[in-house]
Amino acid sequence: MPCIQIDGGIVCVQPEFKPGDQAPEGYLAWHEWAEVQHKAGLRQKECGRCGKWKYPQELSSKIDRHEMQRRKGPVTVEAVVCNKCAENEPPTEAGG
Repeated sequence: MPCIQIDGGIVCVQPEFKPGDQAPEGYLAWHEWAEVQHKAGLRQKECGRCGKWKYPQELSSKIDRHEMQRRKGPVTVEAVVCNKCAENEPPTEAGG
């Protein structure tokens, strides 16, 4: 993010973001990006592993499935996984 120093302060210029762009680094740039994503109708989902809320382009195609018990019987709970958690996934055991 380029910043220009002027008399009495600094002006920072944000790049133009489009819906579906990957998230930028930096606090101010991320908020500008998130506003564009939200205005385009994209909504965040919570990662099932780290618990952070991510936009669809930050999520992997991996879905964690867990079987839980309710009074009426077992149910399968599905949770999306963000790209960062999917990259850090430990290798699965063969035949397991």
